Amino acid sequence: MKLSTKLYLVAALLVVLVLLALPREDKIFSALGIKDTSLKLRLGLDLQGGASLTYQADLSKVSTQDKAKAIDGVINVINKRVNSTGTSEVVVQTSGSDRVNVQLPGVNDVDQAIGLIGKTAQLQFLSVSPEGIPEATDIKAEDLESATADIDTQNGQPIISFQMKGSATQKFAELTKKINREGGRLLIILDNEPLFNGTVSTPITDGKGQMSGFKDLKDAKETSLLLNAGALPVPISLVEQRTVGATLGQESIQRSLFAGLIGLIAVLVFMIAYYRLAGLVAAAALVMYTLITIDIFKLSGITQSPIVLTLAGIAGFVLSIGMAVDANILIFERMKEEIRAGSSVAVAMDTGFKRAWSSIRDSNVSTLITCTILYISGIPVIKGFAITLAIGVIVSMFTAITISKTFMQAVVQTKIGSKPSSYRIKEETI
Repeated sequence: MKLSTKLYLVAALLVVLVLLALPREDKIFSALGIKDTSLKLRLGLDLQGGASLTYQADLSKVSTQDKAKAIDGVINVINKRVNSTGTSEVVVQTSGSDRVNVQLPGVNDVDQAIGLIGKTAQLQFLSVSPEGIPEATDIKAEDLESATADIDTQNGQPIISFQMKGSATQKFAELTKKINREGGRLLIILDNEPLFNGTVSTPITDGKGQMSGFKDLKDAKETSLLLNAGALPVPISLVEQRTVGATLGQESIQRSLFAGLIGLIAVLVFMIAYYRLAGLVAAAALVMYTLITIDIFKLSGITQSPIVLTLAGIAGFVLSIGMAVDANILIFERMKEEIRAGSSVAVAMDTGFKRAWSSIRDSNVSTLITCTILYISGIPVIKGFAITLAIGVIVSMFTAITISKTFMQAVVQTKIGSKPSSYRIKEETI
């Protein structure tokens, strides 16, 4: 690809990044016909407060030896409902022997959260005879492999596509064959609300099906979340609801952001002072890195599980800034070695990027492995740190190898960029 084309692409990327980073970018998307965007940084409970809900579990019908298991089941289901990816900093924990406390950072609709958490999510599949007589089956929510909300391309209505698992696939096949043969109907009910009530034109032998009857796509997404999380093992009731203020306070947030900004500026000043022109290129790439990472956090807001920033997550982001600079340092040091060995600046630049890549790749891959382990085994706060650090590492590799290289290729073709002195290398050392 021509250098001019690369520069145009980088310029276009910069424009997009700036537009996404603007506080009122939703106006831009609305003008383009994109509605319901929620592009804003989500802050955790420690940075912005939220809601705290306490639920009482009904263990009256549970044996003494199974009570602890039932509470663990309640916590597991609630976690899946309100924190499906494990990154939203939601805290779900026991409060006494039969209560569960749920902390939700920055929730806008507490009533919606209460409704989502408290639903029993009992799913039933019934065979209705031509005479209208319902017959229950033993297919339950636990038999679903997955449930995904979508829009039916034929009628534009929200639906849920589901996939059965294991032996339930054969059970569902036999059920649909019977309904098709007898001319009855398939009735799917969730918490006494019908999700599907219709005929089966063709027996379903692969375990795949669809549910309809939702108010909108949001309703379908919430229902799919319930189905994927599973049913509560015991009924629960809300016994306490309160608002939680930010534990750090606005002043602490401002101090943290100020400290991060000072650190970023210090890094930029050091890079420019030590590497001169190459440092200026690294600074420009680092600014783009910061924009890309922030925009990724904001774009996650349009998903069902947005990335929520806490102080631990911000720490991971700041740490990745240092790692982004580290990649540039490896490249520039290799470049300086090549210049001292007698190579031209242009050749040294190309060689420096090639030879430094293996070191950058290996160090970043090892960090990503660590992030994966932290995400799998860590508590929610650690998960947030791991995912923000991982995103930063991936973006830093991209900016170091593509954006920095594109800028350097353009710089070395200029008169000042072709001089070794522009990179803090004395002529007599060459």
